[in-house]
Amino acid sequence: MKQRLFLSVLCILFLVYDAVPRFQFDLTLEGAFFGMWLVFALMALGGNFVGLYFGRSEKKRNLTHQFEESEVESRKKLYSR
Repeated sequence: MKQRLFLSVLCILFLVYDAVPRFQFDLTLEGAFFGMWLVFALMALGGNFVGLYFGRSEKKRNLTHQFEESEVESRKKLYSR
């Protein structure tokens, strides 16, 4: 999962790096579009950084998943005939 988030961060940074020199900052429709595009790109970048920083580790998820499976198995044994 962290590899996907890291790849997303790299792609977003490349898109911003490629797009910024092409647009002009002015009060036209093109400028408004670029401003909104930049806001959404920064939101996506921030979301991916948060996922990288606060993401759950794979070991924790695997341990909880194994615990849940064993709990389900024990319930099946209790209620099955």
